[in-house]
Amino acid sequence: MVIVNSIFDSTENGIESVYSKSFTGDIVIRPAAKIPLSLFGDETPVTGKLTEIPRVIPFADIMDYVENQPDVSAAIPQISGRAVVESETSDKELETLFGVDASDYFKMMSSIKILEGEPYKKGQRGLALSTQVAQRYGVKLGDELQFLVEDKMSFRLRAAKVFCIYDYEIKSDTLNSIILVDPFTLRSLLDMEDTFENVVIDENNMDLLDDDIDSLFDEAEDFTAEQTQEEHDEQANVKTSEEKTETTLELSDTESTAWNFIILQLKDRKNIKKVVAELNRHFKKSTWPVQAVTWRSAAGSTAMYLFWIRLIFNVGVIVVLCAGFIVINNTLVVNILNRTQEIGTMRAEGASRNFVSVECMTETFMLTITAGILGCIIGAIASSAISSMNINLGNSFLIQLFGSETLNFFVSFNTIVQSMILSLILGFAGWIYPVHTALKVSPVKAMQGGN
Repeated sequence: MVIVNSIFDSTENGIESVYSKSFTGDIVIRPAAKIPLSLFGDETPVTGKLTEIPRVIPFADIMDYVENQPDVSAAIPQISGRAVVESETSDKELETLFGVDASDYFKMMSSIKILEGEPYKKGQRGLALSTQVAQRYGVKLGDELQFLVEDKMSFRLRAAKVFCIYDYEIKSDTLNSIILVDPFTLRSLLDMEDTFENVVIDENNMDLLDDDIDSLFDEAEDFTAEQTQEEHDEQANVKTSEEKTETTLELSDTESTAWNFIILQLKDRKNIKKVVAELNRHFKKSTWPVQAVTWRSAAGSTAMYLFWIRLIFNVGVIVVLCAGFIVINNTLVVNILNRTQEIGTMRAEGASRNFVSVECMTETFMLTITAGILGCIIGAIASSAISSMNINLGNSFLIQLFGSETLNFFVSFNTIVQSMILSLILGFAGWIYPVHTALKVSPVKAMQGGN
């Protein structure tokens, strides 16, 4: 049990480290939706990829509330989307885009290490790529990637330069599918407009709403304009070129209210469940259509896949424990039945049922505690020995599961306590049936060796 619990601790800490320190943070505030929603968008199989991600509303009020929470150390808004990506040297591929302010994002995600360049700043148009993505598209610092999104009968095309190349502490296919892009470019690509949450009209201007709008243009002259296809293509090319080269344009992006998620980092990760409950109570009370979730829900299907692997592992351990309980119970039954004559003699001399029960229970607990201590010592030694072997993990899922490329078990004090408690529970449960069976035999028959 010590070895198993140390494995569980390693997998839990490993998965959490891979995701929370790389892209999910500790808590994510997302729109309340009936669809399974993660930072990657709609998790519905097949059809989910085409679903438009709802927005966090009212964004300004929510940000103001979470930033004033004593348990929250940082809050970063994010846009998520999918687009076809291409470069001059690669084929087109569908990728996941995260629209964030890179400078703040990298401060929160401690697992990200910048290898080249520096994060694009607020108001700049740019990209941040992992080394795997950069190699896949054959780009380096200063190169451009183009993004293509279908827009009814046409397409929207945007481009941005690579500002920095980074790497993650743990290699993962999930992490290497993410491209960081400035929010302005992603909004433009996805055709996202700001949501006006509260519009206040001055009473002096209310009369304008009653006027006929057409009367404002009575003196305007009608005109028509014809444009050749060549002129249209030329203007389109100029516009695209301007969008590509305009990387330092100052934008009022920080004032935007069009965001899909808010990622939170806590001062103490032990308070995640408490903070999630408090946030959701406030959101419900304020009738805001959002909800707070933990990193596991925010990571989506990939984290849930690892969670199910771990759950299956737990079920296997429970089966082993049940088999162990049967062995313990049968051993105690045989031991008690062999002492039936002794118990009958004690009963005949005046020993009560409670006295016999307490005596048997004391003997059982002495064995259980002794075996539990020895088991904890052996388990701790075995876990330490396995860790010292520096076993390398080649499978990417195992690397994500344990949060390291090397197998490393950690035996905590809680693991020792839990193992000892489980030993006592199994011992107590195994003691009940055999003692109950022995006490049903009458003292006379027991002294005669009967059953």
